[in-house]
Amino acid sequence: MNNINRRRYVLSIKSLTLICIFLFLIIFSILLYFNKNNLIQISKNTIQSFSENFQYQFSKFDISGLEKIELKFVEDKLQNYLGSSIFLLPLDQINDSIKENNWVKEIYLNTNYKDTLFIRIEEYKPIGIYFFNEKYFVFDENGKIIDQIYIKDFTNQSLLIFKGNSSNLKANSLINILKNNDFEKKYQIESLEFLNKRRWDINLYGDVKLMLSEEDPNTSIQNFIMIQNKLSETDINNIRTYDLRNLKKTILINLND
Repeated sequence: MNNINRRRYVLSIKSLTLICIFLFLIIFSILLYFNKNNLIQISKNTIQSFSENFQYQFSKFDISGLEKIELKFVEDKLQNYLGSSIFLLPLDQINDSIKENNWVKEIYLNTNYKDTLFIRIEEYKPIGIYFFNEKYFVFDENGKIIDQIYIKDFTNQSLLIFKGNSSNLKANSLINILKNNDFEKKYQIESLEFLNKRRWDINLYGDVKLMLSEEDPNTSIQNFIMIQNKLSETDINNIRTYDLRNLKKTILINLND
């Protein structure tokens, strides 16, 4: 065989080989496409069998961060997954299932790749109680409604009650003003009312109302404290309304006025 024919023969073999490889890949891709579910299930069964034989099964959990959420709620969400391979735990499903509880803000899941699932839950932190449509709701610092509560059963007595449309969305700034002036240490607040989405009234126990400025509620509160320090106890007991909307002039309304 001369050199030219030998070269042609080698090229033919290479071409044939490439064609066979190409056809194999096509056939394999077709089989994989139509049987991928079976292949996935076979893989899962293999992993599950391995986990059972070598004790890599989900059998323990460590839950932390719970305050308002009951432990049983989380445990119930995990029951269906006990005995599963630790490598096959559907963490996204578990995450979504636990997040059905309104108090859940974030969930952090990880395993020890043996038998334990670690669950750390970050709950929403309520800063106030929103009274709306004759119902009570707790809300967080951004005004997000967390959950409805029954005020008689609610144990956190430190939370203030906010009334008025959208008062939950504006509450955080007022809470900070009250804290900066140590207001709650000096006076007992019954509720805070947001009027016409513009300004606040503070209702104190004893049927006393403070009408705050729209532009500068902080100065209104400071003016009130200053006036209280100058008044006699008798005058304080008689005054029912402090109109603090005008920062340069406070109007006092007595019980008998």
